[in-house]
Amino acid sequence: MASVSSFRDVIANMYYNEIFDELSEYIEDNPDKLESNSYHVQSPDEAALSDFDIITLDITDSPGNSILFDVIVSAEVEIAETVRRNRETDGIEQWFRISCRADLDDGIQNFQINSVSIYNKYRESKLGRLSEYLVPIIEKEQFDDVATDFLSEFCPEALSTPIPIPVDEVVKRMGLKVKEIQLTKHFTIFGQIVFGDCTIEYYDRNERAYKPLEVSRGTILVDPNVYFMRNIGCMNNTIIHECVHWYKHRKYHELVKTYNSDALLISCRVNETTKYKKQWTPEDWMEWHANGIAPRILMPKSMTIKKIEELIKKNELLFGTHDRLNIMENVVYELADFFQVSRIAAKIRMLDLGYKEVEGVYTYVDDHFISNYSFKADSLHKNQTYSISLSDSFFEYYANPEFAKIIDSGNFIYVDGHYVINDSKYIKRLENGSIDLTDYAKLHVDECCLLFDLKLNKASKMDIVVYLDSIMFRKATPDYNRVPTFNPDKHNMEVFNRSEELKKFHEEFVEEGQHLSRTTQTFSQAVYGHIKRKGYNKVVFIEKTLLSGKTYDRIKNNELNNPTLETVVAICIGLELSPTYSEEILRLAGYTLNNTPQQLAYKKLIHSYRGHSIYECNEVLEALGLSPLCAKAYKEMIS
Repeated sequence: MASVSSFRDVIANMYYNEIFDELSEYIEDNPDKLESNSYHVQSPDEAALSDFDIITLDITDSPGNSILFDVIVSAEVEIAETVRRNRETDGIEQWFRISCRADLDDGIQNFQINSVSIYNKYRESKLGRLSEYLVPIIEKEQFDDVATDFLSEFCPEALSTPIPIPVDEVVKRMGLKVKEIQLTKHFTIFGQIVFGDCTIEYYDRNERAYKPLEVSRGTILVDPNVYFMRNIGCMNNTIIHECVHWYKHRKYHELVKTYNSDALLISCRVNETTKYKKQWTPEDWMEWHANGIAPRILMPKSMTIKKIEELIKKNELLFGTHDRLNIMENVVYELADFFQVSRIAAKIRMLDLGYKEVEGVYTYVDDHFISNYSFKADSLHKNQTYSISLSDSFFEYYANPEFAKIIDSGNFIYVDGHYVINDSKYIKRLENGSIDLTDYAKLHVDECCLLFDLKLNKASKMDIVVYLDSIMFRKATPDYNRVPTFNPDKHNMEVFNRSEELKKFHEEFVEEGQHLSRTTQTFSQAVYGHIKRKGYNKVVFIEKTLLSGKTYDRIKNNELNNPTLETVVAICIGLELSPTYSEEILRLAGYTLNNTPQQLAYKKLIHSYRGHSIYECNEVLEALGLSPLCAKAYKEMIS
């Protein structure tokens, strides 16, 4: 919506005369109550209103369609008194509080003024306040209270014993109805709530065209085709999400209808807002409310804790008290199944309720669930994580010199959503050539993985990265508008020091030291030495580096004397050379990586993405909007 008029503006436009008359009468009847600061008129015996301006409104929600509000005005008042037979006059400014009520039903009805008084700025704020756009003012800490109020009215049985919320019954008790329909061609809207009879457009897949559809007030429209709604849990969350809009946001729409009769529904889109809260529109606030309150309705706080504790005890008997990984995995699964929500929603709720151990299960990073992991419970504090998406890690590498220094040490490798110490105790190579965490590492990530603080997202884009604020990993954390940030705290420094100690005994490190001690005359000789050391032939070299057979021949014959930087990086990545080897190869070729976007990306791939194929590295580069290595050959191979 391009422009939204506030309730203050609507009242000023519609009821200025009524307010003027009531205020004028009060002033004329009570000149002695005015707080006169006039030098000429000390104790006025006569007063008259000249004009007033509305400063603000204190708005309080009320049951049904009614609304209570105080209009705070600054009035220009003419005052007078007789002093020793002389009539003294003056003009003063006086603030007043005008207490009103009205009904919101197809506009503003039954407006009335209940009282007028001198404004007292120290008057206590009322509970249940509304913004100037009639959107409830609800803090995140109040979401559980709102959910409890909702259930007290529409499903009180859910507050006395753990039960899955009967969503269809709740909808019925609210006087609403649900209709499933494809709302948009590209699935950009997953739900709508209709506040007044109207005609909408839906997408007819058979005819591949938008068509009109008449819908009645109180209809919830959901699109079952949207990708993250393909289970009952997500569907339930969407329906309750729309119920929250109906429960809390009808008055906003009644206000909007006073100047825009076509504004009859809320559309809930796939992409959330990335704006700062100070820039949020009323609709942004309403989406925030519904996103936060709906899961708390589906999983009421006290009953959810009761169920979680029951499931933990059950699984401790099954797995033993020390097998926390399997215990937490089962608890999340069973909790989601019981309350008929998604596993991610169940995990988020458990994190929100203080069950930190669940951080390591059902974590979604870079479009897939990573392996479950565990850690000592006291090693992770609120708003911290051992997991980070690849794009977030690139952002942090560019923005945080401390993190870049750690990564450039070559002591850590990015594996399965973690930065883990590069040691055979923690990483292993699978039969297909890829790398993974060892079973020991998965059970002890606090020993071998870097830790990240979850901080508010201060930037939605960079010069070199279109920052993906909808990465699903963040939706597995209590507040997905937070991004992982590296902090060189005690934990991370201990892990780094451990990596330094292990590096001294690393077999590959010893091998590299021996190899580099040999006299190497040229770039080609050094590269061909690595090819022989790896046991690769010409065919394997071409496949791994995407370079040509001619390039291989020139290297073998010691004829590749002035290679491009792209060729050198393709060799380092394709041959899976360690950072130590790669830096030597770059030096022999005459290159030192600088801080341009492309070369910063090369540096990070070499230092912390080792073990990943050149195809995977090119996917990363393309995701960052950068040029892939050996682009022509790469495109031919993936086409």
